[in-house]
Amino acid sequence: MQQQTISATQDVKVTVNPVPGDLRVAGWERAEIMVKTDGDELNLTSNNGEASVSCDEDLILYVPRQAVLEIQGISGDASFQALHGPLRIGPVAGDLTMHDVGPVNLDTVSGDASLRTVGAVTAKSISGDFTLRVGNGPCAIETIGGDASIRDVNGEVAVQSVGSDLYLRNVRGSVNVNAGADVALYVEPLPDHTYTATAGDDIIVRLPPKVNVELHLVSGDAENIQVDIPGVEFPGDSATYDITVGEAADNIAKMYLTSGDDLLVTCQAGAWESAADFGVDMADSSSWAIPPIPPLPPDFSERINRRVQAAMERPQVHIEEAGRRAKAAGRRTGIKVEAAVRRAEAKARAAEVRARRSGINVTMDRWHWDLTPHGPVETGQAISDEERLTILRMLQEKKISMEDAEKLLAALEGK
Repeated sequence: MQQQTISATQDVKVTVNPVPGDLRVAGWERAEIMVKTDGDELNLTSNNGEASVSCDEDLILYVPRQAVLEIQGISGDASFQALHGPLRIGPVAGDLTMHDVGPVNLDTVSGDASLRTVGAVTAKSISGDFTLRVGNGPCAIETIGGDASIRDVNGEVAVQSVGSDLYLRNVRGSVNVNAGADVALYVEPLPDHTYTATAGDDIIVRLPPKVNVELHLVSGDAENIQVDIPGVEFPGDSATYDITVGEAADNIAKMYLTSGDDLLVTCQAGAWESAADFGVDMADSSSWAIPPIPPLPPDFSERINRRVQAAMERPQVHIEEAGRRAKAAGRRTGIKVEAAVRRAEAKARAAEVRARRSGINVTMDRWHWDLTPHGPVETGQAISDEERLTILRMLQEKKISMEDAEKLLAALEGK
């Protein structure tokens, strides 16, 4: 793993060149920028209060919390946490998670996007599912390919197109959304605000028990529209309705709802909780926590092992070449080695004879040497290097055990 660190101001602008793999970014209190990668290339430069980062693999980046970040592109997944400065992100090829970040400007996300406690959100396209919990600013997205769940937003919500279902709750701002399937909307209409929702299938809207709002309802069939609000008369004989709920006023909130199938407006909790009948997943996802900056991907160690293996294979080539040279040298000196072995074996046989004369039982078969002493042993000459070589070779080839080798050495030395 490579790592680099440089000093930086709290509001430093950091540009990250396209990342070939996954990206993890976290803010911290240090006046430093630190980068890590498992790749071969890592460049961290600083000039006039701006920093630039580039790498050839996955990247982990730590920056001051107030840093201004621009990410030019990510080929894998991306995760951002504890970043309070503005954040601009280019195309993301994988999934995106964010937790405790400032205003976000997204280009495209090819996977899912999960955001929790963020500033204003602007995005072009999210191909998968989109989840937003606690938005401290408006949320404007052009296209969401899958389902969308948006909750607790302090600002306007505008989504031009949701491919499937949309669940929207606690939005303190105007709403303008369009979904290909179902829409579930739970809001408290505010004066001078407009709420527009269009669904290819069903719409269910829950309002507070006491509310002032103009309802403009459109459905494909008169039987598909239902208004369940105490004190509101609803004849149910038309596919289009304009109804005022509460007290009329010049600044009254206006709600425009258009569904392809059923359309229900209610202030009853039971009806809202039965929204699953409309095909909308009403499970409370407030517990969907985005974890802190995760460790490197599960295959990170495997990648390192591959690189280590490759690094080992390079010197292995030199080792094998040295081995071939050694074998060649061995062939040239083979006659001398064989002669030395024969001399060592002859001395070993002589030692066997001496041992037998002295009462030591030495059986020189390949697999078992009985070197148990049975009497006194004569003191012989010192064992030669060739004799030691023979015994060590037999030990290495597992023809004898360590204990047998020690006994044979003792016998050859005449001990």
